[in-house]
Amino acid sequence: MPEFSILVVEDDAMLSLAMEDILRKLGHTNLEFAFDLPGALQIAEGKRFSLVFLDVDLNGELTLPVARMLRQNNIPWFFTTGFGSRFDYEDLEGAPIIRKPYSEQDIKQAIASTQAD
Repeated sequence: MPEFSILVVEDDAMLSLAMEDILRKLGHTNLEFAFDLPGALQIAEGKRFSLVFLDVDLNGELTLPVARMLRQNNIPWFFTTGFGSRFDYEDLEGAPIIRKPYSEQDIKQAIASTQAD
């Protein structure tokens, strides 16, 4: 079985570092990071991840194309956002959301929910 791999898409350096700290504390070391929409699309197209944490807004660009790609490829993902708890994009209705600021417990539960399948 391949190692559990996680992609974190986050444009805020401090939040990206905080997520890395949480994930490493939880024992995850197979991590990749993207900081802008083109980078996120390129990384997500080139590799299959076990889980993706996807900031909704990267410097004013919505990450909806990445979310749609992940959904199409059946890759588990969570939006991370401080903006709200739902989306009006019909094809992404019911998208899993982790509200910022998130806790270690929030991330642990998200990971556990993908491993329960």
